[in-house]
Amino acid sequence: MVERIKKIIEKEDSNPSLFADRIGISRGTMNHILNGRNNPSLDVVTKILEGLSHINTEWLMFGNGPMYKGDKVIIQPTLPLFDEIPVKPHNYPEKIEYRKEIELKTPEKPINNPEIEENILPKNTSRTIDKTIDKIIIYYSDNTFENFIRENR
Repeated sequence: MVERIKKIIEKEDSNPSLFADRIGISRGTMNHILNGRNNPSLDVVTKILEGLSHINTEWLMFGNGPMYKGDKVIIQPTLPLFDEIPVKPHNYPEKIEYRKEIELKTPEKPINNPEIEENILPKNTSRTIDKTIDKIIIYYSDNTFENFIRENR
């Protein structure tokens, strides 16, 4: 509608300030409408139609028909209704393939099993190692812990 108001101002050989004075609204209101800050209110539309009785209401409100009353209406061909639009099939493949599970096959070449290494502590025969566990701390996932301390024998 703002574009149609601009067109009226242009066709009436006016400017926004004079047009606002002519229809009886403030210049600031007209400025806000033309700059897109505000939409035209029903009061502004009514004042335009009252001040310019030769403007076609249907054109101002909806953009339908001629700008001025009494102008010849040129009927343009309309687009077909939804029922009349032919439906074009999409280029989908005939059968839709979904993700398939891939079967794992055993390798043709056997994989050599790595040798399991045993951790063997070196035996020190010259002195005996007397180690005992004194304390065990268990940490839990909720950031708590427990201490287990060996009692003296």
